[in-house]
Amino acid sequence: MLTIFQFFATKTDASVLRMLNGSPADRLLKPITDYVRAKGGRIHLRTGCREILYSGTPGGPGVEVTGLRMTKAGVEEVVRADAYVAALDVPGAKRLLPTPWRAFPEFDKIHSLVGVPVITVQLRYPGWVTELKDGAAGVRDMSRGAHGLDNLLYSADADFSCFADLALVSPKEYYKEGEGSLLQCVLTPADSYMPLPNEEIAARVHKQVVSLFPSAAGMEPTWHSVVKIAQSLYREAPGMDVYRPDQATPVARMFLAGSYTKQDYIDSMEGATLSGRLCAGKVLDAAPGLAGGVKREAAARVAA
Repeated sequence: MLTIFQFFATKTDASVLRMLNGSPADRLLKPITDYVRAKGGRIHLRTGCREILYSGTPGGPGVEVTGLRMTKAGVEEVVRADAYVAALDVPGAKRLLPTPWRAFPEFDKIHSLVGVPVITVQLRYPGWVTELKDGAAGVRDMSRGAHGLDNLLYSADADFSCFADLALVSPKEYYKEGEGSLLQCVLTPADSYMPLPNEEIAARVHKQVVSLFPSAAGMEPTWHSVVKIAQSLYREAPGMDVYRPDQATPVARMFLAGSYTKQDYIDSMEGATLSGRLCAGKVLDAAPGLAGGVKREAAARVAA
């Protein structure tokens, strides 16, 4: 919480965090994929990266990525490129990055970041939970559309670190005529909640929602959804920022993206987006030395 509040204190233009006006697939990913394809790029789905191939001795100079061993439907292929970006979360980075690369401090530090379980809980209500102006009457007033706190919210008095009323912050996708708030609450770290059944998790979150907004007392959720992820964000703790790697790495042609990498935001969706922009900048900075890498690699294989 201190990290979040410090960010808002230093970023004078960040007093409001807006949500996507629709689903991430439509409003975040689709514009990116459309842009890539319009520029002649190709996106390969259902293709797994099994191994990063490289030359040189890890920990020393001259280590360079030479390709990726990929598989799709049981068919293996080695893909070679001028630049390689590993856009992953912490558990994914630990699995994919070659273990010998831990000879580089930049990669070894990643293993000090420990993934924690995260649970996302959605609760639909027959009224407006975060309405503060008109008390209980305003909470249950369904005649004037969605009303309440239109922002991403944080609280130190609940087990969920952040929450928002999706019917307010992203109405195109989540506002439903005749229905009220759709609260989305993120439990992280969620170690103690993981063994519990979904119904009990939803009930506990609802109890804490009412404690934050007493005017909503007496309302019961009409629907709930619980999504558990065993390892996702890394465990936030004092001093952890020093373990976050830069997007550029000591291995030639290799770049990192992901919310765990070094950037201003915490490990979050916003942080992942910013890391991608920073990574793209690092690739562009290195571009003069990257061009023609595939051709040079092919020539070296022929010479050998």
